[in-house]
Amino acid sequence: MKKNRRNRFRDIPGMKSGRCPYCGSTVVLRSADGIYRENSAGTMLYVCSKHPACDAYVRVVPGTQTPVGSLANGDLRALRREAHRHFDRLHESGMMTRDGAYHWLAHLLQAPLAKAHIGYLGEYYCRLVIDESIRLFEDQCRAHGRMQAAQREGGGVHAGAR
Repeated sequence: MKKNRRNRFRDIPGMKSGRCPYCGSTVVLRSADGIYRENSAGTMLYVCSKHPACDAYVRVVPGTQTPVGSLANGDLRALRREAHRHFDRLHESGMMTRDGAYHWLAHLLQAPLAKAHIGYLGEYYCRLVIDESIRLFEDQCRAHGRMQAAQREGGGVHAGAR
């Protein structure tokens, strides 16, 4: 008789099966050694078993086996970093609180607050977050006459815009 184990991927979009969404291979939990240049923190990752031929992986919450998002290849990881950079600017600038920014993100994505995380997003939604974050930031800067100050501080509100 087979044991009924709880699927730790059950609630992670794109990871429900424990298979790589890019090549279909199994996903394994392993150290980030050899993937991260420096892994002094002992970071663990879920990695496609075909790595490095398939470059899909996701970090886990430290001290757990819980992934912080869904598997992503290099292109999607770069897009998620860019989306996070623009999204973080909304609360780091003081425009809204961090909690408020996540409520805004949940509304934008039409997702429950618990699922409103950039680590779950695919390319389409990352681009949406980037575009809408830039638009909101620029609108707020214009409304408060802060456009020039924002450009001096961040190298321009259009830096990295698509």
